[in-house]
Amino acid sequence: MRLRELPLRILERVGRAPLAWEGRDIDPGTLRSVPSWGVSLLLHAFALLLLAFLIQHGRVVVPERTFTAELPPGEIADLTSLVEADRSGDPFTDRDDPNPPSMSLGPADPAMKLANQPEIPGLVAFAPDPAGPAPKRDLASSLMGTAPLAGLAANVQAPFSGRSGLGRAELVRREGGTVHSEKSVEDGLAWIVRHQKSDGSWVLNVNDVCQTCPAQQTVISQTGATGLALLPLLGAGYSHTVKSRHQASVRRGLEWLCANQQENGDLHVGGTGISYLYSHAIAAMALCEAYGVSRDPQLQEPARRAIAFIAEAQDPETGGWRYRPGQAGDTSVFGWNIFALRSANLAGLKVPNQTLRGCNDYLNLASVDGKKVMYAYQPNREASPVMTAEALVGRQLMGWSREHPSLIKGAGRVAAHLEKSEDRNIYYWYYATQLLHNMRNKDWERWNPHVREALIRTQIHDDGCPNGSWDPAFPSQDRWGATGGRLFQTSLSILTLEVYYRYLPLYRTADEESMDEPPPPLPLPAEAEAKAEKKI
Repeated sequence: MRLRELPLRILERVGRAPLAWEGRDIDPGTLRSVPSWGVSLLLHAFALLLLAFLIQHGRVVVPERTFTAELPPGEIADLTSLVEADRSGDPFTDRDDPNPPSMSLGPADPAMKLANQPEIPGLVAFAPDPAGPAPKRDLASSLMGTAPLAGLAANVQAPFSGRSGLGRAELVRREGGTVHSEKSVEDGLAWIVRHQKSDGSWVLNVNDVCQTCPAQQTVISQTGATGLALLPLLGAGYSHTVKSRHQASVRRGLEWLCANQQENGDLHVGGTGISYLYSHAIAAMALCEAYGVSRDPQLQEPARRAIAFIAEAQDPETGGWRYRPGQAGDTSVFGWNIFALRSANLAGLKVPNQTLRGCNDYLNLASVDGKKVMYAYQPNREASPVMTAEALVGRQLMGWSREHPSLIKGAGRVAAHLEKSEDRNIYYWYYATQLLHNMRNKDWERWNPHVREALIRTQIHDDGCPNGSWDPAFPSQDRWGATGGRLFQTSLSILTLEVYYRYLPLYRTADEESMDEPPPPLPLPAEAEAKAEKKI
């Protein structure tokens, strides 16, 4: 039987009914004259009709299939990509609609340089369960001299490399953050950017630029406010040299600081009140971190001069800083200045040995016991848990190991006080969170969920302008909220929630051996370190 006879035979066997077209029968000869493509078309049409007939009469059952994707219970809080408006872990999208993608879906921008992407080889090193003792540091070899440390010089950006991209996501997961804490960070940053002045600066009293947010009276410090706004933006990976939705805001803030810096490096604008050296230190810290992240040569000299001014302003007698240059120090202002020195060191800028010796001297003077466990606001005053937290972070930055007995005991005292204290004090929380995170022990495991959830819970969530901020008077009055205002409250809250990735872990554990060297301590000369240890 030839191929062209097949349709006729099939039709005869199935229906044995005449085929009609325009009322006339089709004879076999006509059918055999159909070309091969017509035969194929006829066969496929017949097959479809037959299948429809069988389905209609229930002779073929097509199972209903559904495709679902579910996450095991308890896993959602451990993923950094499930956010209502997902921007966590990635500052590189230029979309700013209610539900932007995590990464831009458009073609890659050839001008974009991912300058703040992790430079750590083998991100698998960020294991979920850190374990093992911290390796001992060779302080004698790493702290000599005034040049940047060898590892830092080769890869200056590494200490800041956890702030964005996959590195940030992995650190959030491993160090104790959640998608909700990351969402709080991004919402808070959006509020900060909305309240930037047209000249690029910020002010503590946001009512100068916004009549919608509740009115508040604060101290006046344009320099301090600009530094406080820039630090959490930089901490979340936003840079003025990398394309992102906040790139222009960061750039304009840095331009304002540089434009208002004096020849001697002083960044403060607006008098010499109690905010003077607070403000300069905070702004200097922002300049150093912006330089360390971007390697922008235009920031190197402003950052260097800002650090030189800190060195000149140090009290030659106590080694501390207070409100004005040369004034006998207090631990509160001291903390911001040693943080600025740390940022300079991480960025590869030179920190004078004499300045670091003074830092060590001040910490010894501010301690209230022979073991250097507790610290006071000023030398010869009573111990303060808040100042103890701030001073012990300074000790960590100066090179005390995590196993140092005084550090362990002091951090334990701070943790115990935090558990029983009902006061709202974001300044305290900011320093205590860094202290305990660096320790990474049971105290940190108890404190982290408490402060994290408290900050998420108290953030403003509404449709108005205050959305994303923290109110210094709600749900209770913050200890320093009336002085610093909403911008101060919001900035320190965000910085506290960025503790997981803002800097790489200060102390390295066994599962991190393949990582680059951890952020080095400030290079205190070896002889001064040995002398300090001998006294203890």
